[in-house]
Amino acid sequence: MDKMTTDEIKKWIEENLCLQDEARKITDQSVTGFNQSVATRKVVPFVEFGETRKTRLYLKSDLEHYRANKRK
Repeated sequence: MDKMTTDEIKKWIEENLCLQDEARKITDQSVTGFNQSVATRKVVPFVEFGETRKTRLYLKSDLEHYRANKRK
């Protein structure tokens, strides 16, 4: 695997990952609907930090795939 510079990593993160607010917009869901999708593992965080207060980052391509294939 090629070594990425810090700037390249930052750019990749900005282009490919998002927090819950943007994730909900991508999947076109309410807070409740999105939280239910996460709880049922239909939407899975790419990475999660924290024990009591969790920070989750979602992969945009996963969210776009979910949006395209979810029941309406």
